[in-house]
Amino acid sequence: MASVESKGASAVDRLAPLFLFLAVYLFSGLSPVATSFDSRWTVYAAMSLWQHGNTNLDEYPQAISGNNFHALECVDSTGQVRTGPPAQCAGHWYNKYPIGGVILTAPLIFTAVGVMGLMRPFLAHFHTNQPVLAGFLRGDFDAAHPLIEMEVASLLLALTAVVIYWIARRYLPVKKAIILALLFALATSAYSVAGRALWQHTPSMLLLAIIIYMLIRAGDRPELAAWAGIPVALSFTVRPTDSLFVLVFTAYVAVRHRKYLPFYFLAAAPVAAAFFVYHYAVYHAFLSPYYGTPLTGFLPRNWARLCEALAGDLISPARGLLVYTPVFLFAIWSMARGRWKTPLAPWLATIVLLQWLTISSQTLGWWGGHCYGPRLFTDITPIFILFLIPWFQSWTSISPIVRAAFVTVALVGFALHVRGGWSPAVYDWNTSPVNVDENPGRNWNWSDPPFLR
Repeated sequence: MASVESKGASAVDRLAPLFLFLAVYLFSGLSPVATSFDSRWTVYAAMSLWQHGNTNLDEYPQAISGNNFHALECVDSTGQVRTGPPAQCAGHWYNKYPIGGVILTAPLIFTAVGVMGLMRPFLAHFHTNQPVLAGFLRGDFDAAHPLIEMEVASLLLALTAVVIYWIARRYLPVKKAIILALLFALATSAYSVAGRALWQHTPSMLLLAIIIYMLIRAGDRPELAAWAGIPVALSFTVRPTDSLFVLVFTAYVAVRHRKYLPFYFLAAAPVAAAFFVYHYAVYHAFLSPYYGTPLTGFLPRNWARLCEALAGDLISPARGLLVYTPVFLFAIWSMARGRWKTPLAPWLATIVLLQWLTISSQTLGWWGGHCYGPRLFTDITPIFILFLIPWFQSWTSISPIVRAAFVTVALVGFALHVRGGWSPAVYDWNTSPVNVDENPGRNWNWSDPPFLR
Protein backbone atom coordinates (compact mmCIF):
# COMPACT_ATOMS: atom_id res chain seq x y z
CA MET A 1 0.00 0.00 0.00
CA ALA A 2 1.34 3.45 -0.88
CA SER A 3 2.33 5.60 2.04
CA VAL A 4 0.00 8.47 2.83
CA GLU A 5 3.16 10.36 3.79
CA SER A 6 4.41 10.21 0.21
CA LYS A 7 1.67 12.50 -1.10
CA GLY A 8 3.47 15.61 0.12
CA ALA A 9 3.53 17.62 3.29
CA SER A 10 1.22 20.58 3.73
CA ALA A 11 1.89 23.45 6.13
CA VAL A 12 -0.47 21.79 8.60
CA ASP A 13 1.46 18.54 8.31
CA ARG A 14 4.75 20.30 8.97
CA LEU A 15 3.42 22.13 12.02
CA ALA A 16 1.38 19.22 13.43
CA PRO A 17 4.34 17.55 15.23
CA LEU A 18 5.20 20.81 17.00
CA PHE A 19 1.65 21.48 18.17
CA LEU A 20 1.25 17.83 19.15
CA PHE A 21 4.47 17.97 21.18
CA LEU A 22 3.42 21.15 22.99
CA ALA A 23 -0.11 19.92 23.69
CA VAL A 24 1.03 16.62 25.16
CA TYR A 25 3.90 18.14 27.14
CA LEU A 26 1.75 20.87 28.67
CA PHE A 27 -1.14 18.54 29.52
CA SER A 28 1.17 16.02 31.18
CA GLY A 29 3.66 18.48 32.63
CA LEU A 30 0.95 20.58 34.28
CA SER A 31 -0.86 17.60 35.78
CA PRO A 32 -0.84 17.75 39.59
CA VAL A 33 0.23 14.17 40.35
CA ALA A 34 3.85 13.00 40.13
CA THR A 35 4.72 9.42 41.08
CA SER A 36 8.39 9.31 41.97
CA PHE A 37 8.26 5.83 43.49
CA ASP A 38 10.82 3.34 42.16
CA SER A 39 12.32 6.10 40.02
CA ARG A 40 13.13 8.37 42.97
CA TRP A 41 16.92 8.04 42.58
CA THR A 42 17.07 8.97 38.89
CA VAL A 43 17.64 12.68 39.48
CA TYR A 44 20.15 12.00 42.27
CA ALA A 45 22.17 9.57 40.12
CA ALA A 46 22.17 12.00 37.20
CA MET A 47 23.39 14.84 39.42
CA SER A 48 26.04 12.59 40.96
CA LEU A 49 27.25 11.86 37.44
CA TRP A 50 27.36 15.58 36.65
CA GLN A 51 28.94 16.77 39.89
CA HIS A 52 31.18 13.84 40.83
CA GLY A 53 31.65 11.79 37.66
CA ASN A 54 30.07 8.63 39.08
CA THR A 55 26.63 7.11 39.59
CA ASN A 56 26.86 6.15 43.25
CA LEU A 57 24.67 7.94 45.77
CA ASP A 58 27.01 8.15 48.75
CA GLU A 59 26.73 11.94 48.89
CA TYR A 60 23.03 11.79 49.79
CA PRO A 61 22.95 10.09 53.22
CA GLN A 62 19.91 12.04 54.45
CA ALA A 63 17.89 11.17 51.37
CA ILE A 64 18.94 7.52 51.66
CA SER A 65 17.82 7.26 55.27
CA GLY A 66 14.75 9.40 54.65
CA ASN A 67 13.59 7.03 51.92
CA ASN A 68 14.22 4.00 54.16
CA PHE A 69 16.80 2.61 51.70
CA HIS A 70 14.07 1.95 49.13
CA ALA A 71 15.37 0.77 45.73
CA LEU A 72 19.00 0.98 46.89
CA GLU A 73 21.79 -1.55 47.10
CA CYS A 74 25.18 -1.39 48.78
CA VAL A 75 27.86 -2.84 46.50
CA ASP A 76 31.27 -3.58 48.00
CA SER A 77 34.65 -3.72 46.24
CA THR A 78 34.17 -7.39 45.33
CA GLY A 79 30.76 -6.83 43.77
CA GLN A 80 28.77 -8.29 46.66
CA VAL A 81 25.36 -6.69 47.01
CA ARG A 82 23.41 -5.86 50.17
CA THR A 83 20.01 -4.19 50.26
CA GLY A 84 18.45 -2.19 53.06
CA PRO A 85 19.89 -0.83 56.32
CA PRO A 86 22.19 -0.22 58.16
CA ALA A 87 23.35 3.07 56.68
CA GLN A 88 27.00 2.04 56.93
CA CYS A 89 28.07 0.61 53.56
CA ALA A 90 31.43 -1.10 53.04
CA GLY A 91 31.35 0.05 49.42
CA HIS A 92 29.00 2.42 47.62
CA TRP A 93 25.26 2.97 47.45
CA TYR A 94 23.67 2.54 44.01
CA ASN A 95 20.20 2.75 42.57
CA LYS A 96 19.23 -0.90 42.05
CA TYR A 97 17.37 -0.18 38.81
CA PRO A 98 19.04 -0.12 35.35
CA ILE A 99 21.52 2.61 34.53
CA GLY A 100 20.33 3.18 30.96
CA GLY A 101 17.43 5.45 31.89
CA VAL A 102 19.71 7.61 34.05
CA ILE A 103 22.24 8.06 31.25
CA LEU A 104 19.62 8.81 28.58
CA THR A 105 17.74 11.36 30.68
CA ALA A 106 20.76 12.91 32.42
CA PRO A 107 21.16 15.79 29.89
CA LEU A 108 17.51 16.74 30.35
CA ILE A 109 17.85 16.53 34.15
CA PHE A 110 21.01 18.69 34.09
CA THR A 111 19.13 21.23 31.97
CA ALA A 112 16.10 21.23 34.29
CA VAL A 113 18.27 21.75 37.37
CA GLY A 114 20.23 24.47 35.58
CA VAL A 115 17.03 26.28 34.58
CA MET A 116 15.86 26.09 38.20
CA GLY A 117 19.10 27.73 39.29
CA LEU A 118 18.82 30.50 36.70
CA MET A 119 15.21 31.20 37.68
CA ARG A 120 15.91 31.15 41.41
CA PRO A 121 16.23 34.96 41.87
CA PHE A 122 12.84 35.43 40.23
CA LEU A 123 11.11 32.41 41.81
CA ALA A 124 12.30 33.36 45.29
CA HIS A 125 9.54 36.00 45.37
CA PHE A 126 6.90 33.26 45.38
CA HIS A 127 5.95 31.10 48.36
CA THR A 128 4.04 27.88 48.86
CA ASN A 129 3.43 25.33 51.58
CA GLN A 130 3.75 22.47 49.10
CA PRO A 131 7.21 20.91 49.79
CA VAL A 132 8.01 19.89 46.21
CA LEU A 133 7.02 23.25 44.73
CA ALA A 134 8.85 25.05 47.54
CA GLY A 135 11.97 23.09 46.65
CA PHE A 136 11.55 24.10 43.02
CA LEU A 137 11.18 27.77 43.95
CA ARG A 138 14.43 27.77 45.92
CA GLY A 139 16.30 25.70 43.32
CA ASP A 140 16.69 22.60 45.51
CA PHE A 141 16.72 19.51 43.29
CA ASP A 142 16.62 17.24 46.35
CA ALA A 143 13.20 18.50 47.40
CA ALA A 144 12.00 19.14 43.84
CA HIS A 145 13.08 15.83 42.28
CA PRO A 146 9.50 14.50 41.80
CA LEU A 147 8.62 17.62 39.80
CA ILE A 148 11.84 17.40 37.77
CA GLU A 149 11.06 13.76 37.00
CA MET A 150 7.53 14.56 35.90
CA GLU A 151 8.65 17.36 33.59
CA VAL A 152 11.37 15.27 31.96
CA ALA A 153 8.99 12.30 31.71
CA SER A 154 6.35 14.53 30.11
CA LEU A 155 8.93 15.70 27.59
CA LEU A 156 9.76 12.10 26.68
CA LEU A 157 6.05 11.29 26.46
CA ALA A 158 5.56 14.20 24.05
CA LEU A 159 8.51 13.05 21.93
CA THR A 160 7.08 9.53 21.80
CA ALA A 161 3.71 10.94 20.69
CA VAL A 162 5.47 12.73 17.82
CA VAL A 163 7.18 9.51 16.72
CA ILE A 164 3.80 7.73 16.86
CA TYR A 165 2.42 10.53 14.68
CA TRP A 166 5.23 10.06 12.13
CA ILE A 167 4.54 6.35 11.96
CA ALA A 168 0.80 6.90 11.62
CA ARG A 169 1.30 9.45 8.83
CA ARG A 170 2.59 6.67 6.62
CA TYR A 171 -0.88 5.16 6.72
CA LEU A 172 -3.27 7.94 7.73
CA PRO A 173 -4.08 11.56 6.85
CA VAL A 174 -2.96 14.32 9.22
CA LYS A 175 -6.09 14.60 11.39
CA LYS A 176 -6.41 10.86 11.99
CA ALA A 177 -2.69 10.57 12.75
CA ILE A 178 -3.01 13.37 15.32
CA ILE A 179 -6.03 11.69 16.95
CA LEU A 180 -4.15 8.38 17.14
CA ALA A 181 -1.12 10.09 18.73
CA LEU A 182 -3.32 11.89 21.27
CA LEU A 183 -5.10 8.63 22.07
CA PHE A 184 -1.70 7.14 22.84
CA ALA A 185 -0.49 10.08 24.92
CA LEU A 186 -3.62 10.82 26.98
CA ALA A 187 -5.81 7.71 27.14
CA THR A 188 -3.32 4.97 28.03
CA SER A 189 -0.69 4.12 30.63
CA ALA A 190 1.68 6.24 28.58
CA TYR A 191 0.11 9.19 30.41
CA SER A 192 -0.89 7.70 33.78
CA VAL A 193 2.42 5.85 34.30
CA ALA A 194 5.18 6.93 31.91
CA GLY A 195 4.27 10.61 32.05
CA ARG A 196 4.12 10.83 35.82
CA ALA A 197 7.77 10.08 36.62
CA LEU A 198 10.93 8.63 35.12
CA TRP A 199 9.89 5.01 35.41
CA GLN A 200 11.91 2.58 33.29
CA HIS A 201 8.87 2.46 31.01
CA THR A 202 9.26 6.10 29.98
CA PRO A 203 12.48 5.91 27.90
CA SER A 204 11.67 2.29 27.01
CA MET A 205 8.48 3.42 25.30
CA LEU A 206 10.27 6.13 23.32
CA LEU A 207 12.98 3.74 22.18
CA LEU A 208 10.38 1.20 21.06
CA ALA A 209 8.57 3.84 18.98
CA ILE A 210 11.87 4.90 17.39
CA ILE A 211 12.76 1.27 16.56
CA ILE A 212 9.38 0.69 14.93
CA TYR A 213 9.66 3.91 12.93
CA MET A 214 13.16 3.03 11.69
CA LEU A 215 12.25 -0.52 10.70
CA ILE A 216 9.11 0.59 8.86
CA ARG A 217 11.13 3.27 7.06
CA ALA A 218 13.70 0.58 6.24
CA GLY A 219 11.27 -0.64 3.60
CA ASP A 220 12.26 2.47 1.61
CA ARG A 221 15.73 3.01 3.10
CA PRO A 222 17.18 -0.40 4.04
CA GLU A 223 20.23 1.11 5.75
CA LEU A 224 17.95 2.24 8.58
CA ALA A 225 17.67 -1.42 9.61
CA ALA A 226 21.36 -1.29 10.54
CA TRP A 227 21.04 1.93 12.53
CA ALA A 228 18.11 0.41 14.44
CA GLY A 229 20.73 -1.57 16.34
CA ILE A 230 21.43 1.52 18.46
CA PRO A 231 17.94 2.01 20.00
CA VAL A 232 17.52 -1.78 20.26
CA ALA A 233 20.70 -2.04 22.34
CA LEU A 234 19.76 1.02 24.39
CA SER A 235 16.38 -0.50 25.24
CA PHE A 236 18.06 -3.37 27.08
CA THR A 237 20.08 -0.91 29.18
CA VAL A 238 16.79 0.68 30.26
CA ARG A 239 14.67 -2.33 31.22
CA PRO A 240 15.36 -6.09 31.47
CA THR A 241 12.10 -7.13 29.77
CA ASP A 242 13.24 -5.14 26.74
CA SER A 243 15.40 -8.17 26.03
CA LEU A 244 12.28 -9.19 24.11
CA PHE A 245 12.89 -6.23 21.79
CA VAL A 246 16.46 -7.40 21.29
CA LEU A 247 15.41 -10.94 20.42
CA VAL A 248 12.48 -10.14 18.14
CA PHE A 249 13.90 -7.12 16.30
CA THR A 250 17.26 -8.82 15.76
CA ALA A 251 15.41 -11.80 14.27
CA TYR A 252 13.41 -9.42 12.08
CA VAL A 253 16.54 -7.76 10.73
CA ALA A 254 18.11 -11.18 10.15
CA VAL A 255 15.09 -12.29 8.12
CA ARG A 256 14.05 -9.10 6.32
CA HIS A 257 17.35 -7.19 6.03
CA ARG A 258 20.03 -9.88 6.24
CA LYS A 259 22.49 -7.82 4.21
CA TYR A 260 22.53 -5.21 6.96
CA LEU A 261 22.70 -7.59 9.93
CA PRO A 262 26.50 -7.23 10.45
CA PHE A 263 26.14 -3.43 10.43
CA TYR A 264 23.20 -3.74 12.84
CA PHE A 265 25.49 -5.56 15.28
CA LEU A 266 28.25 -3.01 14.71
CA ALA A 267 25.83 -0.18 15.56
CA ALA A 268 24.71 -1.96 18.73
CA ALA A 269 28.22 -2.97 19.82
CA PRO A 270 29.40 0.33 21.43
CA VAL A 271 26.22 0.55 23.51
CA ALA A 272 26.49 -3.07 24.61
CA ALA A 273 30.20 -2.72 25.38
CA ALA A 274 29.71 0.39 27.53
CA PHE A 275 26.82 -1.26 29.36
CA PHE A 276 28.71 -4.45 30.21
CA VAL A 277 31.92 -2.63 31.12
CA TYR A 278 29.99 -0.42 33.55
CA HIS A 279 28.36 -3.42 35.20
CA TYR A 280 31.61 -5.31 35.47
CA ALA A 281 33.27 -2.29 37.09
CA VAL A 282 30.49 -2.01 39.70
CA TYR A 283 29.25 -5.59 40.22
CA HIS A 284 32.18 -7.70 38.94
CA ALA A 285 29.58 -9.26 36.67
CA PHE A 286 28.17 -8.37 33.28
CA LEU A 287 24.67 -7.82 34.68
CA SER A 288 23.33 -6.44 37.95
CA PRO A 289 21.18 -8.66 40.20
CA TYR A 290 18.08 -6.85 38.96
CA TYR A 291 18.57 -8.43 35.55
CA GLY A 292 18.42 -11.84 37.18
CA THR A 293 14.82 -11.59 38.40
CA PRO A 294 13.49 -15.17 38.13
CA LEU A 295 10.44 -15.94 36.01
CA THR A 296 9.07 -18.44 38.51
CA GLY A 297 5.63 -18.66 36.92
CA PHE A 298 6.91 -21.07 34.28
CA LEU A 299 7.72 -23.69 36.92
CA PRO A 300 5.02 -26.41 36.98
CA ARG A 301 4.33 -25.88 40.69
CA ASN A 302 3.37 -22.26 39.93
CA TRP A 303 1.12 -22.80 36.92
CA ALA A 304 -2.04 -22.04 38.90
CA ARG A 305 -0.56 -18.69 39.95
CA LEU A 306 0.56 -18.09 36.39
CA CYS A 307 -2.98 -18.53 35.15
CA GLU A 308 -4.22 -16.03 37.73
CA ALA A 309 -1.49 -13.58 36.71
CA LEU A 310 -2.28 -13.97 33.00
CA ALA A 311 -5.92 -13.19 33.69
CA GLY A 312 -5.15 -10.46 36.21
CA ASP A 313 -2.90 -8.53 33.85
CA LEU A 314 -5.81 -8.38 31.40
CA ILE A 315 -9.03 -8.13 33.37
CA SER A 316 -8.46 -7.48 37.10
CA PRO A 317 -10.10 -4.27 38.36
CA ALA A 318 -6.78 -3.04 39.75
CA ARG A 319 -4.36 -3.87 36.94
CA GLY A 320 -6.32 -5.18 33.96
CA LEU A 321 -5.15 -3.81 30.62
CA LEU A 322 -8.58 -4.25 29.07
CA VAL A 323 -10.28 -2.63 32.06
CA TYR A 324 -8.19 0.55 31.96
CA THR A 325 -7.68 0.73 28.20
CA PRO A 326 -10.63 -1.15 26.66
CA VAL A 327 -9.94 0.33 23.21
CA PHE A 328 -7.06 -2.13 23.03
CA LEU A 329 -9.65 -4.83 22.37
CA PHE A 330 -9.80 -3.35 18.88
CA ALA A 331 -5.99 -3.53 18.66
CA ILE A 332 -5.98 -7.19 19.68
CA TRP A 333 -8.62 -7.87 17.03
CA SER A 334 -6.33 -6.26 14.44
CA MET A 335 -3.43 -8.44 15.59
CA ALA A 336 -5.49 -11.62 15.44
CA ARG A 337 -6.90 -10.80 11.99
CA GLY A 338 -3.65 -9.46 10.52
CA ARG A 339 -5.33 -6.20 9.56
CA TRP A 340 -2.29 -3.93 9.77
CA LYS A 341 -0.55 -4.51 6.44
CA THR A 342 3.10 -4.08 7.25
CA PRO A 343 5.80 -6.79 7.33
CA LEU A 344 6.62 -5.75 10.90
CA ALA A 345 3.10 -6.41 12.25
CA PRO A 346 3.43 -10.15 13.08
CA TRP A 347 6.73 -9.49 14.84
CA LEU A 348 5.16 -6.76 16.95
CA ALA A 349 2.25 -9.05 17.84
CA THR A 350 4.84 -11.61 18.95
CA ILE A 351 6.36 -9.04 21.32
CA VAL A 352 2.91 -8.41 22.83
CA LEU A 353 2.41 -12.12 23.49
CA LEU A 354 5.89 -12.56 24.96
CA GLN A 355 5.51 -9.45 27.12
CA TRP A 356 2.22 -10.74 28.53
CA LEU A 357 3.79 -14.10 29.36
CA THR A 358 6.90 -12.51 30.86
CA ILE A 359 5.22 -10.01 33.17
CA SER A 360 2.70 -12.63 34.27
CA SER A 361 5.44 -15.13 35.05
CA GLN A 362 6.52 -12.88 37.93
CA THR A 363 3.76 -14.54 39.92
CA LEU A 364 4.68 -12.94 43.24
CA GLY A 365 4.35 -9.44 41.78
CA TRP A 366 2.31 -9.62 38.57
CA TRP A 367 0.35 -6.53 39.69
CA GLY A 368 3.48 -4.35 39.51
CA GLY A 369 3.66 -3.26 43.14
CA HIS A 370 2.46 0.21 44.10
CA CYS A 371 1.26 1.92 40.93
CA TYR A 372 -1.91 2.68 39.00
CA GLY A 373 -3.42 0.51 36.32
CA PRO A 374 -1.59 -1.92 34.00
CA ARG A 375 1.89 -0.50 34.59
CA LEU A 376 3.76 -3.56 33.34
CA PHE A 377 2.21 -3.25 29.87
CA THR A 378 3.30 0.40 29.55
CA ASP A 379 6.48 -0.34 27.57
CA ILE A 380 4.54 -1.82 24.65
CA THR A 381 1.73 0.75 24.57
CA PRO A 382 3.04 2.03 21.18
CA ILE A 383 2.44 -1.42 19.69
CA PHE A 384 -1.18 -1.58 20.83
CA ILE A 385 -1.82 1.94 19.56
CA LEU A 386 -0.32 1.27 16.12
CA PHE A 387 -2.55 -1.78 15.68
CA LEU A 388 -5.48 0.64 15.79
CA ILE A 389 -4.36 2.12 12.46
CA PRO A 390 -6.58 -0.23 10.38
CA TRP A 391 -9.66 0.99 12.25
CA PHE A 392 -8.82 4.59 11.36
CA GLN A 393 -8.14 3.59 7.76
CA SER A 394 -11.57 2.00 7.35
CA TRP A 395 -13.44 4.40 9.65
CA THR A 396 -16.04 5.55 7.13
CA SER A 397 -16.84 2.01 6.01
CA ILE A 398 -17.40 0.39 9.40
CA SER A 399 -20.83 0.36 10.98
CA PRO A 400 -22.05 3.27 13.15
CA ILE A 401 -22.44 0.85 16.07
CA VAL A 402 -18.78 -0.19 15.87
CA ARG A 403 -17.68 3.44 15.57
CA ALA A 404 -19.76 4.36 18.61
CA ALA A 405 -18.28 1.46 20.57
CA PHE A 406 -14.74 2.49 19.59
CA VAL A 407 -15.27 6.11 20.65
CA THR A 408 -16.97 5.06 23.88
CA VAL A 409 -14.20 2.74 25.05
CA ALA A 410 -11.55 5.29 24.01
CA LEU A 411 -13.25 7.92 26.19
CA VAL A 412 -13.52 5.44 29.08
CA GLY A 413 -9.76 4.87 28.85
CA PHE A 414 -9.14 8.60 28.78
CA ALA A 415 -11.29 9.12 31.90
CA LEU A 416 -9.56 6.32 33.83
CA HIS A 417 -6.01 7.29 32.90
CA VAL A 418 -6.55 11.00 33.53
CA ARG A 419 -7.38 10.06 37.12
CA GLY A 420 -3.81 8.76 37.33
CA GLY A 421 -2.50 12.25 36.64
CA TRP A 422 -5.02 14.21 38.67
CA SER A 423 -6.08 12.18 41.70
CA PRO A 424 -3.69 11.20 44.53
CA ALA A 425 -6.52 9.07 45.92
CA VAL A 426 -6.03 6.37 43.28
CA TYR A 427 -2.52 5.75 44.66
CA ASP A 428 -3.73 5.59 48.26
CA TRP A 429 -5.51 2.39 47.18
CA ASN A 430 -2.11 0.61 47.18
CA THR A 431 -1.77 0.88 50.96
CA SER A 432 -5.33 1.41 52.20
CA PRO A 433 -6.97 -0.43 53.85
CA VAL A 434 -3.97 -2.83 53.64
CA ASN A 435 -0.84 -3.03 51.51
CA VAL A 436 -1.65 -4.70 48.18
CA ASP A 437 1.77 -6.41 48.19
CA GLU A 438 0.81 -8.13 51.43
CA ASN A 439 -2.75 -8.89 50.33
CA PRO A 440 -2.70 -9.32 46.52
CA GLY A 441 -6.25 -10.64 46.55
CA ARG A 442 -7.30 -6.97 46.61
CA ASN A 443 -6.39 -6.82 42.91
CA TRP A 444 -9.65 -8.70 42.25
CA ASN A 445 -11.93 -6.61 44.48
CA TRP A 446 -14.51 -5.06 42.15
CA SER A 447 -16.15 -3.30 45.11
CA ASP A 448 -13.05 -1.16 45.60
CA PRO A 449 -11.16 -0.60 42.32
CA PRO A 450 -8.44 2.07 42.36
CA PHE A 451 -10.10 4.17 39.66
CA LEU A 452 -13.16 4.75 41.87
CA ARG A 453 -11.20 6.03 44.86
